[in-house]
Order: sequence, then C-alpha cells, then structure tokens
Amino acid sequence: MSRIELAALSDTQRARLSVYGGRWDALRRASSPPDRERATQSVRDAYAACGLPAPAELVWERGPADLAAAWAERRHAAGANVRGSLVDAARRKAELAVDRAISLSVRMLLVAEPGLTRVAEFATSIDEAVLRLAEKTQPAIRTRLADIFLRPRRRLSFPASSFSLLSAPWLGIMQYLHDVAGLQRHTESLAGLWALAHDASWIMPHEQVCWLMEKPQLIRVDANGRLHAPDGPALLYGDGSRIYAWKGILLPARIIEHRENIDVRSIEAAHDPQIRRCMIDILTPQRFIEQGGAYRVAQDETGILWRQRWRWEAWAAVEVINGTPEPDGTYKHYFLQVPPTARTPREAVAWTYGLSERHYRLAIRT
Repeated sequence: MSRIELAALSDTQRARLSVYGGRWDALRRASSPPDRERATQSVRDAYAACGLPAPAELVWERGPADLAAAWAERRHAAGANVRGSLVDAARRKAELAVDRAISLSVRMLLVAEPGLTRVAEFATSIDEAVLRLAEKTQPAIRTRLADIFLRPRRRLSFPASSFSLLSAPWLGIMQYLHDVAGLQRHTESLAGLWALAHDASWIMPHEQVCWLMEKPQLIRVDANGRLHAPDGPALLYGDGSRIYAWKGILLPARIIEHRENIDVRSIEAAHDPQIRRCMIDILTPQRFIEQGGAYRVAQDETGILWRQRWRWEAWAAVEVINGTPEPDGTYKHYFLQVPPTARTPREAVAWTYGLSERHYRLAIRT
C-alpha cells in the first residue's frame, strides 16, 4: 500500500510556492531589528520539539565578532552543545517523513521554485564572512587552556556548534509543506527554527545558554545577487563588524577603502588570484594595461589581445573599438576580460558572444 499522502499540488498550492519563495528571499535580505519576545518563544518551541528543556539564558549578540568572542569565553559553562538534536536530527526526521509522504511530481515542483531551494549567492558569502571573523577571534588564555585539557569530544568548533538560519533552503520547503500542503505532522518539529529566521541570522544552542545573532544592519548586493559594494562595506553588523566584497569575493578593507592606492605594483604583490582579479577590475582593465600591467599578444581586425602571466595563473583582456563614433568623432575603446587561454583577438571576441571562433566567423559573414 502506498504511503504517499501528497500526490499532486492543487492550482492554489502551486500559486503559493512563489509566495513562500519570495518570503524567504526577503528574509535573507532583511536588516530589521529582531522581535526578541517572538524569538524567545521560537527558541523554546525549537528546544521543546526535540525534547529539551528551554535554555536558562538567551543571549543576543549584535554581530559575528561579538558572538564568537562571547561563545569562546563562556562555552564551557553553557552546557553541551545541542545543535545535533535541535537542527540536524530534527531535519533528518522531518525529511524522512516528507520523503515518504510526497510524490516525485511534487518534489520536482518544489525543486523548481528558486526562492525555496536555492540560496542566493550573497547569503553564502555572508556565511563565509561570519566564519572568517569567528576564526580570527581569540578566546582568553584560560579558555584556551581549558580547550587543551578537556576531552576531545567536548571541543566543538564554531562551525560545528552554530547554525545559519538564512542559508538553509530546506527550512523554507518545510514551512511551505506545513502551512500549505497539509503536512503539519511531518514538519512541525522544525517550526521553531523557521519562525526564528524572522528575527535572527545565526543560533548557537547549548543546554544552558543559547546565543542568537542579529541580522546585519546593511546588506549591499549587485544586480546579479552577489555581495558587492564599490565604496564601503558590503555588510555591516551592529557590533561594528564590516565585511568588504567585490562581485561576491570577500576583500581586505584597504582595497575598497583605499582603492586609489591600487596600481600594477600592488596587484603584482597580491597572493590570492581572486583578489588580484578584483583589484584589476577596480582599477579597470584599461588602466591596468596602460600602466604596463599586461603585454600585447596579438592583433587582428577584431581588436587587440592583452595578457599577463603570474606563477600559477594568467589574466587576459581584448581591446575592441566601438563601430559607432562619439559626438566628437572619436571611437571609444572597450577592454573586455576574457579567458587567458584565448589565442587570438577573434577567439576572445567570439567568447564574449558565447561562440567558438569558427561560429563567430560564420556569424559575421552573414
């Protein structure tokens, strides 16, 4: 006998998919202050759902630096970490129940809703930034000594002890199935967590103390949904933590705050290939080339191919001329970054159109 309880979604249920997708997308972008009373109840519900008493203390931190410092200082007196029960076990239980209850066609419809099943790139970058800041936070000497002498099973890392509420797409799916698709019994153990996502961005749950982190005060992204800000922090927290990013790549603050200091020499000195490419982008490929940062590889009727090689990587751009003159009669030059494997300007230009060199030749002939 089939156990499937949800064989198909009605038209009304399908329409609500995009509503929930938009709701979770908005939650990830939100920077509003928390409703602490509501969040307290959400934490109690989450603990109760996995059979745990509510923590004796709920501690709010305004950003990742404060969260990591507070947790490092007090974690040994906070009781055992319960993320495994509160999040991981509850998720496995709910997903197993849902897997048995829905058909393949329903699963495919859920997967097709991007707001529910795909986490925006900027949210992933935020998680990376939080973990980097936490890694830099050094606990007091007495805490470090306790880490040395405590048994290994009690020495949990920050990533293993914490949970990012806004980069878990399964929470949105479970809420939708609970609220719209009638699978309350299968998913109710996660209700406290998805409710908490309205007010907090991270949770660090222990038996006696549960830490919550507020959402950022500022999130800046580009048109492609990547963490990005050309003139200041892309991410700002209430504890003063500032995160700088260029098109989704996390950068040292000096590159954005003192972008006027970027030149060929500072680009050469960069060790991280991703950061080096961002620096070229900020300087602009044209100025990088004009300052002698790249050498001419080849020239044909389509433009000029420029390239630079470092020990483990290479960079290339093709210089093309606009076919339409400017009002003053001059022709504007454009510098387009292309794969460093391009052998000719024509091949590089073809790549910018998503074509091979051969297909590009055919296209311009017709």
